[in-house]
Amino acid sequence: MADSILVLGATGTIGQLVVSELVTKGETVKAAALDGQTHPDASVLRFDYRDPASIAPLFEGVDRVFVLMPSAPLDIIDALMPVMRHVVDRKVKAVLLSTIAADETDDNPYRRLELVLENSGLPFVILRANWFADNFRTVWKDAVRTGELALPIDEGLISFVDGRDVAAASAAALTTSDFDGQTLVLTGPAALSLSRAAEVMGHATGRSIVFRPIAIPDYEARLVEEGLSEQQIAERVAEFDTIRGGKASIVSPAVEKMTGRQPRFFETFVKDHATDFVDA
Repeated sequence: MADSILVLGATGTIGQLVVSELVTKGETVKAAALDGQTHPDASVLRFDYRDPASIAPLFEGVDRVFVLMPSAPLDIIDALMPVMRHVVDRKVKAVLLSTIAADETDDNPYRRLELVLENSGLPFVILRANWFADNFRTVWKDAVRTGELALPIDEGLISFVDGRDVAAASAAALTTSDFDGQTLVLTGPAALSLSRAAEVMGHATGRSIVFRPIAIPDYEARLVEEGLSEQQIAERVAEFDTIRGGKASIVSPAVEKMTGRQPRFFETFVKDHATDFVDA
């Protein structure tokens, strides 16, 4: 009888936390990751999103799956649509980690993935996460360590969500049917500006950290240097529309509803990860 949970991206920022949450709950986890790294709480199967033939074996003995986009610079639809087809064909419950305001347009790649689940007739949970607080210690880490975070956005409010809260909510969605068929927005408990976020990190580390708005072409040039395709660059730039339009400022009760506790404030996140913002 299938009774294990497949977690994709199991060694990434969010995936590794989801695995640990599930193991703590006593669940049988099948962890899969692109990078081949190890996980302290589970053995990891190497899985390459670029190889559709590698997907089917992962679903053997699985009745639930956690689906998220890897941090690798891959096309969202190319990477995840083959996974979604297996979800439907195998008739397993899926928890999809989507992004805030994905439903602004049906052309949004995350919205296209959501629609597969909504039209599948299967149990599912869609989690639309706001901007991760963890971005400051991952994709923005080098910029923060140099003391200047330069992004293509003027000041706007963002209710950053802690990856630990995303993982706890995801584990709840995977281990109960209470949220089946629902789309929930995951945010932190308060919204703050990027300048304030930089100030909080600077206070915690005793260093000068500032936020500086830059022009979109300058940001695009940086992404070109990182090897992203035109489509991927367009998607990265479009993500900032959620801040410009005020979508990222909302505060949702979903984390508390799903986990039974209030999400962590950004200040708590920074305090807990202060050493990540300091030069090694």
